[in-house]
Amino acid sequence: MNKMRIAGFFLLLLLPLALCGQSDEPEIVIEMHGEASAPRPSVSIWDKNALQLTKIFRGKDRTYVLYHVENVSTKDDILSAKNGKEYAYVRYGSDDGDYRKFLFKAEDPQTFVACAANLADVLAVNKRYQVNLGVSRRDFLRHYEGQATLMNLADTAAGKTYTAYKLDYSDINNKTPSPHYFVFDQDDLIETYAGDEAFYAFVGQLTQSNQEQTARQKAAEQQRQQQLKQEQEATRKQANRPVRKALVSGGTVQDRMYMPRAVNATPLPALTPSKIPAGTPLPNP
Repeated sequence: MNKMRIAGFFLLLLLPLALCGQSDEPEIVIEMHGEASAPRPSVSIWDKNALQLTKIFRGKDRTYVLYHVENVSTKDDILSAKNGKEYAYVRYGSDDGDYRKFLFKAEDPQTFVACAANLADVLAVNKRYQVNLGVSRRDFLRHYEGQATLMNLADTAAGKTYTAYKLDYSDINNKTPSPHYFVFDQDDLIETYAGDEAFYAFVGQLTQSNQEQTARQKAAEQQRQQQLKQEQEATRKQANRPVRKALVSGGTVQDRMYMPRAVNATPLPALTPSKIPAGTPLPNP
């Protein structure tokens, strides 16, 4: 009976709470209407050459390319041309393997400028826009090793040796072959010179820099040898300096007559007469 009373008591307590949760206000129902967005069209770049990619992306901007190409870019950078103009640069793949390279205007909206799908494309874009899209020496030699003439260039100041390749170069924009020089630092293309005059001006600057570095090294070595000689001479003079004696106190009559006297020398302590008679043999310790 007591249990039933306790249960009824709790029921009376919970009933007002349940009634409080009810409200006369109508429920707010939000209906959402719309259509599913169309799937984003992706572009496969590896089965297309530079001409095909140019047709697809001409007039588009860098964001469009990054959003629609189905691959993730491996490099996204800003390049400066020799005339100071800047370009946005996006690369897919690697310089020493398969790649697709895109050049855009640097200023917004960064519209498409050119693309390259192989070494010939890269060199043509480099020459036309005076940029460096990146060229691997291994990739260069795979295409031109039998046609290019090798030269090694020492850079004493930088402690490097550059490899330069002379090639009678032509491309789609330059039909007539002319001497071009491609300079690599280890495996990376660092500079391209069109014509003998431009290249040998660079060689002349490098030669002058090497001569100045050699002169600085020679002057430093001469200074070091001079300093070493002075140190050796000072050591020799120290070793050959005669011992000079001066009388501090006491001495024989002759010493007091002829020896120089020490000035402001600390006097020697007075001699204490020995209690052992002179000539007494001393025991061995």
